[in-house]
Amino acid sequence: MDIKSNAWDVRDVGKISLFLACSFVALIVWVRSNPHLFFNGTSYLSDWNYTHYLFNYDEGFVKRGIVGDSLKTLVGHVSYDFVNFFSYISLGGLSFLFFLFVSKPYVDYGRRFGAFLLLIFAATSPATLQHFAFDVGRFDLIIYIVFILIILSIKFLAERSVYATFAIVVAGLSLSVLLHEAALFMILPLSLVFWNYIDPSRKGVVCQGVSFTVIFFMTFLVSTRGEYSALGFEDHLEALRGVYGDRVMSSSLVVIHNSSLEENVSRTIRLGLSFPRIVHHGALIFFMMPFAYMMYKLYMSIRSQVDIRVKLIFIASLSPLALYPLGQDHFRWWSLAITNIILSICFVVLRDKVIREGVLSFFEDRVRLVAFVVLFGLVSGPLGVTESFDVVVYAAKFVGSIIPGL
Repeated sequence: MDIKSNAWDVRDVGKISLFLACSFVALIVWVRSNPHLFFNGTSYLSDWNYTHYLFNYDEGFVKRGIVGDSLKTLVGHVSYDFVNFFSYISLGGLSFLFFLFVSKPYVDYGRRFGAFLLLIFAATSPATLQHFAFDVGRFDLIIYIVFILIILSIKFLAERSVYATFAIVVAGLSLSVLLHEAALFMILPLSLVFWNYIDPSRKGVVCQGVSFTVIFFMTFLVSTRGEYSALGFEDHLEALRGVYGDRVMSSSLVVIHNSSLEENVSRTIRLGLSFPRIVHHGALIFFMMPFAYMMYKLYMSIRSQVDIRVKLIFIASLSPLALYPLGQDHFRWWSLAITNIILSICFVVLRDKVIREGVLSFFEDRVRLVAFVVLFGLVSGPLGVTESFDVVVYAAKFVGSIIPGL
C-alpha cells in the first residue's frame, strides 16, 4: 500500500513539475511577444483582425464568417472588448494544446532530458507561440487549435478505425476552411500525410483521397461563392462603422468584397519587391540562421533513418509557403511553415522508435547549441505578419529618430 502510494506521489509530483515548467515557459513567451500588454495593458488585438469578427451570415453565406456569426449568436453585439477577451482565451487554448502535444515525447518516453529540451525548443521558437501571441485575434489561432486536435485524433484513431478518422479529419478541415480558405495550404497537406504515415493501407489511402477531394472542392466553393454582395463596399463599411465605430478597417473588410486572385498576386509582388520588405527578408534570414543550422545538423544526424515517408512529412510541412504569391503576409507563411516543421518533428518522434532515439540523443548531445537557438529566438522576438521581427522595427524607428528623413 505504501509502495503504491509513494509511486503515485512520484508521478503526481512529476506532473505538477512539468505543468509549472510549461507555465513558466509560456509566461516568458507571452511577455516577450506582448511586452506592451504586460507593461502598460495595451492589447495586441489589431483593428484589422477585429474587423474579421464582424463578418457573419446575416445576409447570406460569406467566407470567414463562421466565427463572427457564432459570436453574434452568443452575445449579440460583437464589441472590441469581447473579441479581445475571446482572442486571448483562444491563445490560451492553443498554448495548452501545443504544450500538451510537444510534451508527449517527454511524458511518454521516460522523461528524457532530450525530450524536455525539444519541448523548450518548440515552445520558444519565434515562429510558434511567440508568433501566435504577437498576432493574437487572427483566425490562425483557431485553425491550429483544430489542427492539433486533428493530429491527436489521427494518432489515437488511425490504427483503430479508418471511418472515424475520416469523419474527424473531414469535419476538422471543413471547419478550418470555413474559418479561412487558406487552411487548404496551411494544414490540409500535413494532416493527410500524417494520416497516411500511420495508415498506408488501401482503404486508408482511398479515404485520404476522398478527404482531399471534399476539402479541395469545399475550398473552391468558399473562395468563389463567399463574397459579400448584399451591400456595396462603401455602404457596407459605413453600416458597420455606424454600429461598431472607427475600429472597422476598410483594408480588412475588402477581403470579402471582390478581392480577385489577380489583384492579390499583383499587390503581393509589388509589396514583396519594395525596399522595406527586402530588408525584412534579410532580417528573417539572419535571425533564423541558428534555427536553420540546427535543423540541418539534426537532419544529418538522423539521415540514415529517414525514409521517403518521413521526407514527405517535412515537405508537406512547407505547404504554407505556397501562399507566398497569393498573400502579402510573407512572414506569417514562414511562421506557419516552421510551426508545421516543429510539430512534424514531435509527431515522428512519437511514432518512430529509431528516429526518436536519434532526435532525443541529438538534443542531449548539443545542449549548448539548443540553448543558443532558444536564447537567440527570444532576443529576436516573434516572427510577424508583414514585418519580420519587432527588433527590426524598433531599430528602424531608432535610426529614423536620429536621421530625419531616412
